[in-house]
Amino acid sequence: MGLLSHMEAILASDSSTLDAGSMVDSIQKQKIEDYHSFSKRTALKQSAVLVPFGRRFFMRYEHGFDVETIFKSISSVDFWNGTIPLNQQWHSFSGNELEPFYQLFSKDCIHNLTNLHIKSFILLADIPIQAIMIIADKTINQELVDDTIPELADYIAAEILNTIEIIPPTPLQVGSRSFSVSIKDAVAEITDLLYIDTEALDLLFPVVLSETLNRLQQILSKQDIVFPLNDFDIALFFSHADNIDADLLQFQLKKYFVPLLGTSSSKILVESVQS
Repeated sequence: MGLLSHMEAILASDSSTLDAGSMVDSIQKQKIEDYHSFSKRTALKQSAVLVPFGRRFFMRYEHGFDVETIFKSISSVDFWNGTIPLNQQWHSFSGNELEPFYQLFSKDCIHNLTNLHIKSFILLADIPIQAIMIIADKTINQELVDDTIPELADYIAAEILNTIEIIPPTPLQVGSRSFSVSIKDAVAEITDLLYIDTEALDLLFPVVLSETLNRLQQILSKQDIVFPLNDFDIALFFSHADNIDADLLQFQLKKYFVPLLGTSSSKILVESVQS
């Protein structure tokens, strides 16, 4: 059994005691802690919120998209003013209607894109900010999303206005095997090809990191710990992994992250951390 298959088996075991109804109820009662928890509550596989900075919109919150899409989604205020009315109503597109939006997505994402659902909403900060939600799922529960957007808007407004201090794990939380995972070179290879400016890089690096962390958490057990060290490096603590070494983990993660990083996943670096 491969390492990732082993991880997935552990994760399945952790959730096997919950039936489907209990899992849905549990998810819908959870507080929104980040955009990924919002997406899980609303059953969205690929979605994002674009927030304006200056005369451009940036994908500051997303779930399920690849890194290339996160950076290609940089768009101008004029583009949105000329594409859809920002009237806080749902606008859905399919078929040839999708072509004006292709510039916002990677080639892989475009290949699988069948529908877009777009809606603007207001973030109440010192100055009201108009954000744009993009959903690439074929079908969505608009009522459920609408009911949850006010809570999401409060979370985003608070996050924009405040810096949340992240407390690293204590030594007691460190497992039997510890590793550092770096995506720096992989992300750099993508951004160099797209010619992304410094302002955009600073705004979107944390988004890439968030998506990376979320995907890692999907294949780990609840006893393992994933923790960001900076915008590019991740600490990974296994509670039960005496036979895992850095080379094997690096090989498996390079394969696992192809949907996120494309061929640039070959640039992932994993190192063992001695405690």
